[in-house]
Amino acid sequence: MLRQYCHLILLLSTSCSVIAEDIQELEPVIVSAPLHKKQAETVHPVNVLAGENLSLKQASTIGETLKGELGIHSMSFGSSVGQPVIRGQSGVRVQVLQNGLSSLDASGVSPDHANSTEALLADRIEVLRGPASLLYGSGAIGGIVNVIDNRIPMFTPESTELAFEQRYNSVSNQWSSVLKHDGGLDNFAWHIDGFYRTSDDYHVPTSSNGLGYVPNTDAESWSGTLGASWIEDWGMLGFSYNHLDNNYGVPPVDELVRIDLKQNRYDAKAEFYEPFSWVEALKLRFGYNDYQHAELEDGVTVGTQFDIQGIEGRAELVHKELGFIDHGVFGFQALSKDSVATGEEAFVPPSETQSYALFVIEDIHTANVAYELGLRVEHQKIDADGLARKQHTPVSASLSALWNATENIFVSLAFTHAQRAPDVTELFADGVHFAAQSYELGDEDLQLETSYNLELSFTTDFEWFSTELNVFHNWSNNYIMSQNTGDFYDLDSEKFIPNCSSGEECLPVFQATQANARFYGYEAQLAFPLWEGEDNQFDMTLFSDFVRGELVAGGNVPRMPPLRYGFQFDYTGYDAFAAGLRLTRAEAQDHVGENETATPGYLLLGANVSYQVQFADKYNLLLFVKGNNLLNKTIRNSTSFLKDYAPEPGRGAEVGLRMSF
Repeated sequence: MLRQYCHLILLLSTSCSVIAEDIQELEPVIVSAPLHKKQAETVHPVNVLAGENLSLKQASTIGETLKGELGIHSMSFGSSVGQPVIRGQSGVRVQVLQNGLSSLDASGVSPDHANSTEALLADRIEVLRGPASLLYGSGAIGGIVNVIDNRIPMFTPESTELAFEQRYNSVSNQWSSVLKHDGGLDNFAWHIDGFYRTSDDYHVPTSSNGLGYVPNTDAESWSGTLGASWIEDWGMLGFSYNHLDNNYGVPPVDELVRIDLKQNRYDAKAEFYEPFSWVEALKLRFGYNDYQHAELEDGVTVGTQFDIQGIEGRAELVHKELGFIDHGVFGFQALSKDSVATGEEAFVPPSETQSYALFVIEDIHTANVAYELGLRVEHQKIDADGLARKQHTPVSASLSALWNATENIFVSLAFTHAQRAPDVTELFADGVHFAAQSYELGDEDLQLETSYNLELSFTTDFEWFSTELNVFHNWSNNYIMSQNTGDFYDLDSEKFIPNCSSGEECLPVFQATQANARFYGYEAQLAFPLWEGEDNQFDMTLFSDFVRGELVAGGNVPRMPPLRYGFQFDYTGYDAFAAGLRLTRAEAQDHVGENETATPGYLLLGANVSYQVQFADKYNLLLFVKGNNLLNKTIRNSTSFLKDYAPEPGRGAEVGLRMSF
């Protein structure tokens, strides 16, 4: 039954074939959760992609990889940019982490900026839905996405490991190649990986824009990583280096813009096990990122260039039982980020952001109830050239309880008070941003954003079915959003105008503003077997998620995802063959923000077939085929700034193979 649960809920980190071979393998812990708990032990709703499940869902962006998970959508900006949207929150409210540290790139500055964290190289992706601000920063009100790989090895492999993957996607003529190598000698372990990906303009149903494809969406990217660790009984020390080169086009509205992105990232990790009798572990993380990207007008001329140098460090001390507290962690986190935008169209001033935070999370256990208390105090200051320093001190706290009603039934209740400080763009933006086809305005007087979050979760795990139900309600004071004012900026006269005629070159004006808002919704999933034989089985999953964002004074929060629901069939046979069919219905999104258009609903049909073979107890081969948007529907993404210009990809097939030994 454990194998069935793996295929049905898709939340375990080991592929089902491996679990079938060793049924005694323990459930893996959730690395991103406080105190690295098992999934059944954490209050936070969790999505986990790993193993064969991750291979089938990996895509060119993090958002595209995760968009089918409960409560998660993608804020697409063409095929090369896809920011995850969790419960209607996106941008800086959803932190994308690389092994527990910030990506330290420009993805939070604007929706056209790609995230530098690569899904193709991930061994595992964990998503904590709901406020995760206590552990990872005041911005994570929507949740966190932690992309976990082995670039800094934690263990020495018993033998040298090598994996190669090749895949092709017909919708954009995309080729992707991935190579990974892990090895070790005595106490020394190393890791090498790399990928290369190239694609043409992606195809859409001809009726959506009359062309049958979206121009200027071709891309080419590559990356390489070297990492090494020294591992002893007392702990480990490790270091890694990664280079990323990504050149991609932005779907044109009036201007043709390409983005040329380059990054050099350095990471270090150290862990010390039981350095003192009352300490379980001391964990140290450090990351430095040298990032730049140029926005090329007409594909050649540099209009704006972003240069970012970011440093982040965090220390976590995990302690054993202290008095009535059973388990806990004390932590310190510091970040320094220098951002410089140059060029005639630079819309944000050069700035330096620094933040420091202290946090604590503690567990108290009774017979059937586990309580978790958390507190985080953070101080952020932003110095922008020629402008007054802005300082904020967000304070966040949480109280939650997890009740093991029975061995198979879990009920949790969580209350979180979370605060977020405005970022540089929200405070100081003032200028044309051609890549996003907008004129962006900040507001220096923005205050702390404060949210009060209440969540009730109910999960079951029985031999014959499993369920997940999460209901949440968030009240946000001074919610910061980018609002379409309805005005335009005339590029010829360089003035703001109320209307834009067909003969004028102008851009819509987006203003950072604050208003009280509330968000409420649910996530639900029911999984059960339809038929089970001696060597094969047929399972069904029903799912739905919904979030509504309202302004208290009247109106709607812009770019909210729609109500979704659907079903999924999964077939597994003889431990090697698997197939799936998934149909998703998204309703029309009519609750739109000011000066925003409604988005029609759609049907999305996908299918996959995979076959996994093991040779000589050492060689593993995974073959897979995926069909995406098989009904070839015109799908417009309500969370996207470009939904009216760039619909989602049309019908396509993706084939791939993965060899490991």
